[in-house]
Amino acid sequence: MSSPTTSRMPREQRRSQLLRLATEVFTEKGYQATSMDHIATAAGVTKPVLYQHFRSKEALYVEVLDVIGEAMLVEVRDMAGRGGDAEDRVRLGMRRFYELMSLKNSLRLFTGHEVVSDEVKERVTRILDEMSIELAGVLLSYRALSTGQARILGRGLIGIAQTTAQQLHDAADDEERDEILSTVTAVVVDGLTGFTPVEQTGAERADADDPAPEQDASHP
Repeated sequence: MSSPTTSRMPREQRRSQLLRLATEVFTEKGYQATSMDHIATAAGVTKPVLYQHFRSKEALYVEVLDVIGEAMLVEVRDMAGRGGDAEDRVRLGMRRFYELMSLKNSLRLFTGHEVVSDEVKERVTRILDEMSIELAGVLLSYRALSTGQARILGRGLIGIAQTTAQQLHDAADDEERDEILSTVTAVVVDGLTGFTPVEQTGAERADADDPAPEQDASHP
């Protein structure tokens, strides 16, 4: 059997290519079912070439997590620049996560149940915490939340987003997708009513509780 033909390219370009292809293989197969042989074959290189760039499968996996995690954070932060009320933002968030998962199913690497190592577990936890806070900050910006509350709600929203994305993928048509989005959005938005609106915190809430001064009838 002939070995893969390796075309020469700059080291950084080759490394980027290997990371991209490794991401595709890991998201398709999961960590345990993926071997360095699978990735080398997908890249059209020999396994020794792959090991020139990454010392082990776990080291490669950690770098894939970092790359995907940063890309997901960029996407979440991009939502902050978009207007609309809470309902608009939640609906946009659910749809955007569906679009992202349809492209790469990247969240599988962060919400799966494969046990790799303590280092990988810590890395996934850190990235999820960052993503959770960012997501909660975008979708819940009109509510007063502590960092702890934001992390809890953000994690929950990521889980909801993943489940919703799967339902949207399985939906028969656009009408069913709209119904799914409307239902999930209503549940999330209605669930946020227990948190104080940002615009009524502190002094603003105190002002709102004070009665308006009576107007002098002689001065309209």
